[in-house]
Amino acid sequence: MKTLTHDETFESRDMFSKAESFLQRGNHDRALEYLGEALKINPNHPDYLSFKGLCISLAGDTIEGEKMCRRAVSLDSKSPTVFVNLGKVLLEQGLRNEARKMFTKAYKIDNTNAPAALELSRMGVRRHSVLPFLDRSHPFNKSLGKLRALLLTRKDPGLKKL
Repeated sequence: MKTLTHDETFESRDMFSKAESFLQRGNHDRALEYLGEALKINPNHPDYLSFKGLCISLAGDTIEGEKMCRRAVSLDSKSPTVFVNLGKVLLEQGLRNEARKMFTKAYKIDNTNAPAALELSRMGVRRHSVLPFLDRSHPFNKSLGKLRALLLTRKDPGLKKL
């Protein structure tokens, strides 16, 4: 079990542990209940806020979830956990570039952070722009990059050198 921080109580930590357990099993509603109880005891705890934001986002309200996660980041910008949770919320919204930045920040804070490394590996490695003299967001680079990805996923071994 993790040690208590200076602003935690045994009761709030217990509520948070139960919430984490329910979240891992996919029961977001129960996790939200326990996180709500933990936040009643300790309303400005960054981990509790970021996990509640993640639960809210997974329940469908990604905007509110993002607000809560960003508040957690503002309270503790040295915690990789809050950045990972914010990244997951941003992924829920389809904001892959922003999510990648959050996972990278978490990994830079703690390069042994397994959730950050896992999320970065799930997103895959970004290839260099097809046309390096243009910005990667340029429509030509986007279109050619999608074409390259499509060609690389084909079974023909002659195309793997692109």
